[in-house]
Amino acid sequence: MTYLKFLTIAAAMILSSISFQQQIQASECGLSCCIAAGVDGVGSNVGLTASLQYDTMYMRTNKQGTTKVAPAAIIANALAGRAGMYAVSSRMTMQKIAANLAYRMDEDNAIILTVPYVINDMDMLMGMKMMPMSPITYSTSAMPTIEGLGDVSLMYMRDVYKDADIRTRQRLSLGFGVKAPTGKSKARNANNNRLVHMMMQAGTGAWDGVLAASGTMAFGEHADGGAQWMLSPSVFYQINTRNALGYKVGNRLNYDLSARYRVTSAFNVKLDLNGVASELDSTDGTIDAVAGPTVVAYQNVMGNVLDNVANTGLNSLFISPGFQWVVGDGYAVSGEYRIPVYQNVNGIQQVTDNWFFLRLSKAF
Repeated sequence: MTYLKFLTIAAAMILSSISFQQQIQASECGLSCCIAAGVDGVGSNVGLTASLQYDTMYMRTNKQGTTKVAPAAIIANALAGRAGMYAVSSRMTMQKIAANLAYRMDEDNAIILTVPYVINDMDMLMGMKMMPMSPITYSTSAMPTIEGLGDVSLMYMRDVYKDADIRTRQRLSLGFGVKAPTGKSKARNANNNRLVHMMMQAGTGAWDGVLAASGTMAFGEHADGGAQWMLSPSVFYQINTRNALGYKVGNRLNYDLSARYRVTSAFNVKLDLNGVASELDSTDGTIDAVAGPTVVAYQNVMGNVLDNVANTGLNSLFISPGFQWVVGDGYAVSGEYRIPVYQNVNGIQQVTDNWFFLRLSKAF
């Protein structure tokens, strides 16, 4: 994807946010990171906050449980005592551009629209044995880029407690929402004979529900009269359903604790703790008629580590240093770098090595 194309998409997302306002108004993280940015942008004042978030996730390390394992070793184990071919991901880059529109209707109620655009790339290491006792021949290949509109979500948030409407120091907000299957979920490989791995699809093909809780606790006094410190805990739980091809992405819990310190009235530094707990995916055995009379949709257990529901579901924990800069005239820029400190996967999975976020928001 060229930089010109990326900038064109980003500009289009910003313009779509503005035009929507004129009409009266997420791998591991999934949509919750995008939605969280929207919740964070709701603020205390009635009106609209539009934001554009870009994040890039680099994945190179494969793990079995908590132990690192080399792609060649995974292949050798999968082909032990048999002939055939087996493939393992050696690199994934997952990018997401998300437009958030957070509209506070009054002092207590807000809605958040999240529109993501995803770009997924992957390199594979493949091993082949002609006979059960033959040596393994290795080769590499790059999967065609999967990109397009992701699954759009709409959330309603309500402040159930706050100590003040202006310069709120304590607040608890609860919400619920729906994720629509707007992203393409049936992309196929270059030969058009198999579905692309579910985790690389732009969408899941299913309607899902989201529950959310977000809090704010402020402490100390800054020179401008505002708080010096702020703690912001939040929890997002995504309840997933089965798509038309019988595949169900596991339910996912995202939990976060953000601590911010105001260096100046316009510049904050922060340190976040971000956790992800996802359940196993499942399939009901629906046949992919395009691939053949016996091929289960999204599954190739004997041929690819990614096409096996046993290799899904994980627990991850990240520490994320970051910043927030209030530029002026309602604009703010923020960013963070997520550092994995704990990753425990079911089966064998490729995990996150580096994860970067950058956001631009504007309050109207």
